[in-house]
Amino acid sequence: MAAPNTFRKHFLKNWFAVEAIPIYVIIGGVLTGATWYMSRLAFGPNIVWTKSNPTPWNSIKPDEGTKLVQVNQKFDKSLLVPPVLSRINSKDERRNPFWSRSSVNINPIFYATAILDFSRAEEPPLSVYVFSIQLVTSRWGGRLSYVRPIDTLQSGTLNLPVIVYGAGAFSNQYNTDDHLASETPLRTIRLALRYGIRAFDTSVYYGPSEIVLGNALHALREEFPRSSYQIMTKCGRYGTSTFDYSPTTIRESVKHSLDRLKTDYLDTVYLHDVEFVCTPVAPRTTGNHTTALKEDAVAYGLAVEDKATVRGEGDQKILDAFHELQALKSEGLVKNIGITGFPLPTLLRLAILILHTTPFQPVDVLLSYSHLCLQNSTFLEFIPHFYERAKVGQLLAASPLSMGLLTSSPPAWHPAPPPLRQAVVDASKTWSGDFPSLAVGYSLSHTSFEERPLHLVLGFSTPREVHEAVKVWREIQEGTSKEARRKGEEQVREVFKNAGRPIIQSGFRSTSPAYPLLHIEAVNDALSKAAHLGDVDPVVYVPAYTIGDAPTACCHVQHADIRILCPISGNVDPLFGFAFLQTFVDILQEYFGTLSAESLKDNFDVLLEETLDSGGHPLTTTPNALRDIVLPPSLLNKLLSVAGANISSTINSGSGLGAGGPFSSPIPWRKAGLRYSSNEVYFDVVEELKAVVNKNGVTLSNNVFGKIETNCRLSGTPDCSLTFSNPNVLADCAFHPCVRLQRWAQNKTFSFVPPDGKFVLVEYRYSPSSAIPRVSAPSATAAPPVTNATRDSVPIPFIMKAKIEVEDNSASFDITLTSRLTTRPLENLVIDFNLGEEASGIKCIAARGTGGLGRGGTNGLDMGHGGNSGASWAFDSRKKILRWEIHNVPSSSSWNLRGSFSTP
Repeated sequence: MAAPNTFRKHFLKNWFAVEAIPIYVIIGGVLTGATWYMSRLAFGPNIVWTKSNPTPWNSIKPDEGTKLVQVNQKFDKSLLVPPVLSRINSKDERRNPFWSRSSVNINPIFYATAILDFSRAEEPPLSVYVFSIQLVTSRWGGRLSYVRPIDTLQSGTLNLPVIVYGAGAFSNQYNTDDHLASETPLRTIRLALRYGIRAFDTSVYYGPSEIVLGNALHALREEFPRSSYQIMTKCGRYGTSTFDYSPTTIRESVKHSLDRLKTDYLDTVYLHDVEFVCTPVAPRTTGNHTTALKEDAVAYGLAVEDKATVRGEGDQKILDAFHELQALKSEGLVKNIGITGFPLPTLLRLAILILHTTPFQPVDVLLSYSHLCLQNSTFLEFIPHFYERAKVGQLLAASPLSMGLLTSSPPAWHPAPPPLRQAVVDASKTWSGDFPSLAVGYSLSHTSFEERPLHLVLGFSTPREVHEAVKVWREIQEGTSKEARRKGEEQVREVFKNAGRPIIQSGFRSTSPAYPLLHIEAVNDALSKAAHLGDVDPVVYVPAYTIGDAPTACCHVQHADIRILCPISGNVDPLFGFAFLQTFVDILQEYFGTLSAESLKDNFDVLLEETLDSGGHPLTTTPNALRDIVLPPSLLNKLLSVAGANISSTINSGSGLGAGGPFSSPIPWRKAGLRYSSNEVYFDVVEELKAVVNKNGVTLSNNVFGKIETNCRLSGTPDCSLTFSNPNVLADCAFHPCVRLQRWAQNKTFSFVPPDGKFVLVEYRYSPSSAIPRVSAPSATAAPPVTNATRDSVPIPFIMKAKIEVEDNSASFDITLTSRLTTRPLENLVIDFNLGEEASGIKCIAARGTGGLGRGGTNGLDMGHGGNSGASWAFDSRKKILRWEIHNVPSSSSWNLRGSFSTP
């Protein structure tokens, strides 16, 4: 009997000995893998999961990130946060895993247990796993840090976060209906709440904004109850030009907002854009209004004695509407009430008026927009007056991007004038990084004050924009790249500072100091009302400034990014002013080459004083004569001045310089005694064809304008003659003063003593009809008479046919170009098409015959090439210009550009 027991004992012993090896291997492998995983979890890189940056610890696709919203809505709160996190003191932080600067001692084993608990949920383990990894944000040695939101500032009457969510982004002005109907607004709002952005600004005027915001907040009510955030909306404005401030409508508007936002109360309600309803008091509507705080206080209604003055029916409407909001506040439907608008002097005047009228209560909150940004920081000067004089409880500054102006693609409806839009383009080139981030950082850096903070309303359309804004805020708080940001802001603001402002001015009459500013503001106002620079009249009427003054005609011309103004009064032809402005621009180019603000400031007065006499009439306008008086700036001049040489004697000696003193030459446009080692003169004939053709390529009208540009380097006083084989085709000639008019009238010969250097000998219009002999008596069978317009018609060297089909939200085009030349090619052909202010999403195919293609996307400058055909296209989204370039068009060849674009 002992044998079986002995056998069984030995069998079991041997079996365990054999099977022990794989069991230990398995257990050891599990422990090793767990140790490796936990060490990687503990000492891994900083990871914040975003849709555009999925965590590398799994193979999730970016689009699957939308499951995170569903996960948190279905989870019980006890599953959202590991049990050990109950050590956190704050209830809000315990409810939301994205809290502020919070970290707790945590055992990795407990954290692994929490992950296993998450896997019991109904959602797919993959999305749950992503959510658990999303909690990890930094390395920890026994400590685990969590994604933290921006700090909530606990001062002020509203207890707002430093960034307020601008729900105006949920309107059709910024986003399409498809975007608003998608899940993106919900995900964006949820992310903002997690970051601690717990206040939302909207309006009934923003179209679907209240509905989109209300639906999203209602969907998130389990995770973020109503008491965890604030809702701010507006009433009184219901359309572009629709305002109703009657008490009945104000009450009904608030009730409708409560329904759309799915809430029982509103934290703040504003009167929207009060400047359109109140009695207008401001003396001007454009320009810088900081003078309202000083010398122009009376004109703006801000004098101390006017604090309780109701200036008209409009002011009374504001008071009645505000009294209705006070009644709604007493009923508990609204907690805070305020006003919004753009002009700061008007807002300050109304806030003071409300404070000093029954029931003598201040405005709880006041909001203005586009006054705390890189382009305009006027809000900073008004802040002390709002708090001290008007006793406003809280201030908010909206739109740090100036309603999208400080972005790569400003909206087409933006009211900024073309010069300001160009200034934005120039300013963005001075900063190598993301320009909107620089603009937002500038505004955020000016929100902290000792007593009460200034809160910033910033709109978000996508989660990425929320991440970027919080990233900029943390960089500002931590001082990251502080010096680089400061230098970038200074460079950008310098560009904006010069836009539309006087660089230098010179007057020759005894006028008031405001006389030049009056004309500058008139031109700026005309530019602001024009959709394109070409729409601005070259002559702007300016009314009289005082009783003794006369109205003037302000002539203005633009060269590069500089605009030169010349007021004309009395019985003077404006063409006289334009002729002088053009001559003066030519003189400036002759002296400086490229015009800039710096070169003008250094030399403007000297040149202008010598060009005009003491009464402001043109005197010396030839560059050769001016060189005798004003030495052109050059490196040689600087060296001579440093060396202490006598410049007045130096300029009259040496190669190419006259030996006499100023005005020593009997010919005003040429210096005496010029000497060159090599005598040469060049003539360039430059002609420009301007034509209008119909859609079939038939020419309706055309004109050819030309000029003869001359560069003369001849010694002494040469007397030149220039003849043409057919001079009769030159019509409407405008000659340089050096041309002898009598010789031209006699035998059509250019006889002249040329100036030294570059000049335009003659400008003309090409007219073939001038060379056709006139018939005194046409016969009865003769053809119909040929008009001068027909005779002057010059064949265009190519034929262009265009086919454009326009639909509701898109358009397509097909453009064909064919060369008319049979022996010679066309070179460097450039064709520009203006597609309109709202064009976007350009897609083109450029080809010769059937070969070659070029495609583009929707970036700031879309580009495409026609393969090996030599054709290319580019679309400038700022100017909305589609440019088609063909480097070489062989004779009789045909080219095609077809494509499409979208419109809102």
